[in-house]
This record gives sequence, C-alpha cells and structure tokens, in this order.
Amino acid sequence: MKVTVDIKRTLTIFFIVDIIFAVLLFLSCINLFLFTKFGVLQVLIILLYVGVSIIMLVLSLKRNFYVIENKYLVAVRGFKNMYYHYNDVVYIDKAQSEKKRVLCFYTNKGHVRYLPFDKNGEIYKTMLKRCHNLLDDEQFKAKYPNVKL
Repeated sequence: MKVTVDIKRTLTIFFIVDIIFAVLLFLSCINLFLFTKFGVLQVLIILLYVGVSIIMLVLSLKRNFYVIENKYLVAVRGFKNMYYHYNDVVYIDKAQSEKKRVLCFYTNKGHVRYLPFDKNGEIYKTMLKRCHNLLDDEQFKAKYPNVKL
C-alpha cells in the first residue's frame, strides 16, 4: 500500500530549504545584483533559481512516500529507497512520535530513525501492529545502555 507523506510538512520543509538556497545563490552573486541595470546575467540567475525551485518542488511532492509491505516498510526519498524490516525494529518512542507526528524508532543495531507521519498516521499504526520484537523502556535501556531516549 502506497502512503504519501503529509503535504503540509513537505511544503514547510521545502520552503525553508528553498529560502536558504535563494539566500546562498544571491549572496554568491551579490556583485551582479548591486548594479542598477539588470542584464542578461541577472535574469539568467533568477531563471536558474526559479527553474531549480520548481523541479525540486515537483520532486519533493511526487517522490516522497512510503510503501507498506508485509515484512518491511519502504521509505522513498527522491530516488533512494530505504527498507525498514519490521523484525529489526526493537523500540518505538510512542510519546515523541505522537507529540511531534514523527515516527521515532530504534533498530536492533541501536540506530535511531525518524520518519514523518503521513496524513492519517498509517505508518505509525502499521509499525506498532507489525513489529513483534518491541521492547519496553527498561528492557531497551538495559540492552542498549549507550543509546539515549
């Protein structure tokens, strides 16, 4: 089952990154924009910024989703697929996940992963239902003492 990431969250992150990109682009070309007359080079830089922004917006909306399978969850980010097997998940931080609407879980190697919720929280419900190796707080702290919760 294919589930898309919450569009509001995606757009918020996109606009923050886009503003940073704009500031860096225009600061690197500040000498060109200090002149009073606009020329071809200034227009090309602005068109470059607009073109890259549109391409990145379309890619972030179309290539940012989850695929829920029987044995694993696939997180598609751009052209990269990240597979999270349900048997490898040992702890889900329920309080932080529900509060921030970001699925926070730990793998059997002690690595933490953060996945933004979809609109209805389907990935959170699926992970709680299909992850059979979940530990409670005390067991997790005893097994992974170097990991901070």
